Amino acid sequence: MSRIILIISFLITSLFHTLAQNTSFEDLKLILAKEAIIVEENENMIQYKVDELQLYLIVDENANRMRLMSPIVEENKLAEEDLKKLLDSNFDRALDAKYATSNGVLWSVYAHPLKELYKDQVIDAFNQVRNLVYNYGTSYSSTTIVFGGGN
Repeated sequence: MSRIILIISFLITSLFHTLAQNTSFEDLKLILAKEAIIVEENENMIQYKVDELQLYLIVDENANRMRLMSPIVEENKLAEEDLKKLLDSNFDRALDAKYATSNGVLWSVYAHPLKELYKDQVIDAFNQVRNLVYNYGTSYSSTTIVFGGGN
């Protein structure tokens, strides 16, 4: 009897895992279009606007990767103490979205394998990226959850 339960559990888990492995660039585009306005689009990138924020979705389907990100501030405007706060936040208050710098800009970034994403994860990623931008300079958090004790 326990063997049958184990087989059924495996089949159910496999089914849910398989359903999540088909997310495409087009799927992400449609999900995020319900959350923000599309400003610009090209082959593998879409720029969105929500409130005053710019968000970018960049996808590489061949590498099975996606990034959702939003610029926050120019890197040269960051004080040394800001960098420490950002690193501390990435450890315990920024859950799936993180602070990162690239090309002279501080970004809020969420990166994930593309095909394995569920719709709810995409919406959560969108909210976390947005929250990191809004909470920069205050709580530096992506959600209300603090992982570990915090600083």
